[in-house]
Amino acid sequence: MMRGDRWTGGWVRRVCLLCALILVCAACGRKAPPVPPRFDGLTPPAGVTARVQGEAIIVTWADPPLSEGRLVTGYRIYSSSLNEGEGVCEGCPVRFEKIGDAGSGERRFRLDVSPGTRYLIEVRATAEGGYVSEPSRRVEVDLRGALSPTS
Repeated sequence: MMRGDRWTGGWVRRVCLLCALILVCAACGRKAPPVPPRFDGLTPPAGVTARVQGEAIIVTWADPPLSEGRLVTGYRIYSSSLNEGEGVCEGCPVRFEKIGDAGSGERRFRLDVSPGTRYLIEVRATAEGGYVSEPSRRVEVDLRGALSPTS
């Protein structure tokens, strides 16, 4: 009788430990995308703006501060889009996808758009060695409810 009680108690402890482990490891399943290497001396582009022009969004930006402007080898443009009727879960990370590159001498990018879509856009500076700055200030262009983009 003593042996059965000891075995039952060990089994219960194992099940409780397994349940606790499962609860600790559980998450919503939505993870942020991998982050590229960061170089602390590389600041993000400043003055990012976006405006609708015909069937496109024109994104413009200014160089990072002059002291770091010499390190910039180009720019990466990222976008996140949300179609009409789609919602975003509160607290979930916004998933940005790289939509294009611009050379170090370029300060403008054209993004073809679809009516009924909300766009969030970020620009990051790049440096030799694959380093990427933090994202710029996000700009939003909301075309949900619009029949077609207007100038």
